[in-house]
Amino acid sequence: MFNTLKTYIPCLVLILLLAVQSGIGQIPAHPKELSYEELTYQPPKAADHRLELANGMIVYIQEDHSLPLFDATAIIRTGTVYDPADKIGVAAMTGAVLRSGGTTTISGDDLDERLDFLGGSIYSSMEKTSGRVTLSVLKKDIDEGLKLFADLLMNPAFEEAKIKIYKDRAIDALKNSNDNPRTVLDREFRKLLYGDHPLVRTESKSGIESITRQDLLAFHQTCFAPNNIILAVAGDFDKTELIEKLNAAFAGWAKKKIDLPKIPDVAAKNRPGVFMVQKEINQGYINIGHFGIKESNPDLFAINLMNFILGGGSFTSRITTKVRSDEGLAYNTGSRFENQRDVPGLFMGYVQTKSATVPYATTLILNEFKRIRTEPVSDAEMATAKNFFLDSFPDRFSTAISAMTTLATLEYDGFPGNYYDTWRDKYNAVTKQDIQRVAQKYIKPGEMSLFIVGDIEKCKAGDDKHPGKLEDFGKITVIALKDPMTAN
Repeated sequence: MFNTLKTYIPCLVLILLLAVQSGIGQIPAHPKELSYEELTYQPPKAADHRLELANGMIVYIQEDHSLPLFDATAIIRTGTVYDPADKIGVAAMTGAVLRSGGTTTISGDDLDERLDFLGGSIYSSMEKTSGRVTLSVLKKDIDEGLKLFADLLMNPAFEEAKIKIYKDRAIDALKNSNDNPRTVLDREFRKLLYGDHPLVRTESKSGIESITRQDLLAFHQTCFAPNNIILAVAGDFDKTELIEKLNAAFAGWAKKKIDLPKIPDVAAKNRPGVFMVQKEINQGYINIGHFGIKESNPDLFAINLMNFILGGGSFTSRITTKVRSDEGLAYNTGSRFENQRDVPGLFMGYVQTKSATVPYATTLILNEFKRIRTEPVSDAEMATAKNFFLDSFPDRFSTAISAMTTLATLEYDGFPGNYYDTWRDKYNAVTKQDIQRVAQKYIKPGEMSLFIVGDIEKCKAGDDKHPGKLEDFGKITVIALKDPMTAN
């Protein structure tokens, strides 16, 4: 082996010398001499993918021949917010049993078996302000997949046996709904601020039991129509042929007038003070905040950057650095600036810490709220925040179906089709002065609700190592949890 290497070494040296003399493989003297072509990403144009079927259904469509797959997502203008006041839970039940309960032509069990054979899937769900039904099949099964998909959307059977299964599971979930402190905190904090708004109404055992198959059919009839759906489709197909298949699959489903009730406005009145739920645990689960903004707010881009720096940027954020890294008081802490389409979202800082350090951790978070209002953020903080949003921008278009669903959701939420054309420019335009301006405008330390789930006396006591008392933050009001089975 050694003799063989001795034979080749002179040849290798000669080749390297010739390469250097000719300039091939020359290494720059300094990394600054390296140059790269700037990477740019242009999002798809909504107008290039949007069309409307004869029955009024809006479709966003994109061919994708990288894999022999077909995906579809139907976004229906509905949601749990439209539950009748005397039928809380009917929308969620409709969303779940739509899929499990089969159609008028195929039972739920037979549908399960058929999709298993095809290696495909159909799912249905109901969110607060929308419903979704998704389909995924192989290219060879597009015709059958679309037939099943359309049949579910148009002709759900809501089988009684599947309704019973859903009810039993929902009631079991109710029994445990007060066990998880984080769940209790999120639910009760929202109810404190939103009051009796449909967004925060909760189910009860008697309410669930009162819902009938006819109620599900009536809810479906109210909300499901082709002109109340935006459909996103992508996969290995010919666009012209697929449009014909869509028209055939939904043939006979006529558009109709949709008369959904208006989502009630929210009286965005903040509730300053300390609110506590008694739970004999050794930690305090804390939210501290107030009402936020709607997603149509023109300051949204500056607010997102500000919140990233404040507490939304994971380990780089100020709250995480202070509360977790510097003080070692919590693993889970940060801030959120939520936004919603129809009503204001919520702004909150949050932390989970041992009972004795609840007052001190709260003080640290409030101090960061005040600091971002009064001290300019650094160039490094701005760069990190902007890079996060700009670099993650292409992720929402990473697959053909995610791109089409993103555009469909954009229209569903009422934004113009060219919204993403200027998305990056708006982030780039935000200045450090804008960060301080929106912090001063939208963070109101004097109007905060401090909501704690934990052992009240232990949280109030604090300890000698960490200064502060809960009474320093305002009057303490104890919130009694309702019985999850009766909602009373």
